[in-house]
Amino acid sequence: MNSRTTHALILAVTLGGGFAGWWLTHKSIPKSPPKKTVAAAPARIPDDPRPRAAKRAKHSTQSDRSDPAARDAGALENQRWLSFADQAALDRFRAAAAERGIAILGTIDRLHTLHVGFLSPDDLAALLDGSEKSGFIFPVELPTPRSAGIQEGAVGFGDGLLAWLGIDGDHSNFGRGVKIAILDTGSTLPGADNHFLIPAPENPSDWNGHGTAVADLIRQIAPAAELQSWRIANDDGQSNSFLLAQGILAAVDAGVDIINISMSSYGQSDILRDAVDLAHQAKVRIYASAGNEGYRQTAYPAAYDGVIGVGAIDANGSHLEFSNSGTVSMTAPGLDLVTAWTGGQSIYFSGTSASAPIGAAVLAATMSQGSPTISANQAYQKVAAHLNEAGAPGPDPYYGSGFVDLGRILRSNQPNFTDAAIASHHFTTAPSGRTQVEVVVQNRGNTLLVNTPVQVTTPSGTVTMNLTSLQPGQIGTFTLPIQLHKGSATVHSQVQTQTRDFSPSNNRRTDVYKSAQNP
Repeated sequence: MNSRTTHALILAVTLGGGFAGWWLTHKSIPKSPPKKTVAAAPARIPDDPRPRAAKRAKHSTQSDRSDPAARDAGALENQRWLSFADQAALDRFRAAAAERGIAILGTIDRLHTLHVGFLSPDDLAALLDGSEKSGFIFPVELPTPRSAGIQEGAVGFGDGLLAWLGIDGDHSNFGRGVKIAILDTGSTLPGADNHFLIPAPENPSDWNGHGTAVADLIRQIAPAAELQSWRIANDDGQSNSFLLAQGILAAVDAGVDIINISMSSYGQSDILRDAVDLAHQAKVRIYASAGNEGYRQTAYPAAYDGVIGVGAIDANGSHLEFSNSGTVSMTAPGLDLVTAWTGGQSIYFSGTSASAPIGAAVLAATMSQGSPTISANQAYQKVAAHLNEAGAPGPDPYYGSGFVDLGRILRSNQPNFTDAAIASHHFTTAPSGRTQVEVVVQNRGNTLLVNTPVQVTTPSGTVTMNLTSLQPGQIGTFTLPIQLHKGSATVHSQVQTQTRDFSPSNNRRTDVYKSAQNP
């Protein structure tokens, strides 16, 4: 065996079996697995399943084998993406790479870009002339909330998702004419149109069920939508930024309207951002999970401009503490949702992995309300205009611009529709150091609210204030000081309309504030 052959074999072992098949774009697996039988009682999977530890081959300890730059950046070691000026330059590199034992792990022809693996950074550098662009390959994984991140008193959705969203009649045509791509672990739903960027087990029951759960949530809300699933993650829930970019561009080429990505990464990848930008140019809307680590940082790709980063709330409309904050666009249900899993199971599913597809499905349902179907961008403007205010007044890092309410969108064309809501009690500290509460009222109807009384009860007593005028969709606020007793205070607010209110349940709200100094 010559040295070149030995070098190539060592490379294959070093990169590990997990990457060996990732350049495969298709695999002969049934597109429509056998019809599932839903279990009588859902299994409880309160969190997105934590990926199992990856099996990695041992790397050489020699200095020329190490890749400290990637390691320090949190990237996959001994891997890079390379972009070339044109196809000819890419082909020249590919030919030279074969001679030096550089592995080609993936290709994005549209961007003249390769995913390469190597034993030594010096081996790769010797083939580059400086005209190329290059960058790290970052891990991408299923978001995994910590069980400790679900606060006491949080309320799950169970099988009440449709009613919570405001769907109370026949919705079998919701999503009609809309194509949705799901980039995940693959879907085993009947009729699933699967595409494989990495291989899957022959038996669909052995697949990681994350992609199936995501697809089922979309189908619950928008059953007439066409679902196309790209398997970009293995059954340990692991992928990378290059595969994700490949999946986005493949979905764009397939003519989808919406892409859902219930996966997250904490490495900023230029190649992934380029793929996102191309999707935007094609007028494709991307929904992505904000992440479930409770960080004050939204995960990628949700953090990119133009991507709709979705955070998680419970059935009370409260931010779930595991849900990342930061550049969040909106929030959606994310706790104990009943959905399908592989092997004919029905499970409780939690996390921003659930919130993103619910947001995507609301968009699809909104698109199908037009005749003909309106565009994803037109529908998004309508969704954004009918988000329910929550948290601090206006857009904030925890709720974005608010949480989804499909019922408001469906009722938006009804005449003389009145719905006033106490949207939130936002507790802050005044410059004097005293605790205060902002009472936030939202007009969720389509009629003007005039001279609307708002009654607020705090430990100091009850006061009544007046909203002189509030346009549909707008918010009004009142700020009051509150007195704490042993570090806590209860605030109750109620708004009363002059005409019949569609949803009296949201006319009142009670919250208990607890000081951080007196938990």
